[in-house]
Amino acid sequence: MAVTVLGLAGSARRGGNTETLLDWCLDAAREAGATVTKVRLCDLDLHGCRACDACWNDGTCVVKDDMQLLYPHLQGADSIVLAAPVYFMGMPAVPKMMIDRCQPYWATKYVRKLPVVEPDRVERYGAFISCAGTTFSYVFDGSSRVVDNLWHMLELTPAGELLCSGVDARGEILDHPSARTVAEDIGRRLARRT
Repeated sequence: MAVTVLGLAGSARRGGNTETLLDWCLDAAREAGATVTKVRLCDLDLHGCRACDACWNDGTCVVKDDMQLLYPHLQGADSIVLAAPVYFMGMPAVPKMMIDRCQPYWATKYVRKLPVVEPDRVERYGAFISCAGTTFSYVFDGSSRVVDNLWHMLELTPAGELLCSGVDARGEILDHPSARTVAEDIGRRLARRT
């Protein structure tokens, strides 16, 4: 059975720099034999976490929106790659809202003391891709910490990240010297099964 790779496009700009990186990554994963699903988060009807703690009871979220369609992919995919640009030194609102809505996994793991995925599951991988217009040394710090925690919560092993600073105007990523090569390499890593 083919490895399943979930690509989460977290930018509001269709076909922008970050989504271009994601597409290169997913194309390489597909060429390596993976079954790929891409979801544009901005196309979904998503609402914020209510902090109601209802998920503490049975590990499910009571908010009925498109997150209910995404939960099975987040839990079932063999690999996940999140692509989100930097806005105001952090992750944009929509991908961050999606991550906040992963609170049921936190409740499963820490309140209900249950595994998020089956204990005998083959190792799962996660990767993060991002572009930022500025070149501050710390421009990706906020987003990277959030993503590290997401991978921990979903029981994913980090399999790489591609962080491209100084990339802002539409299409600038095409002139980056190594971005495509690195994105494709990440895609091939996500397609492997250990």
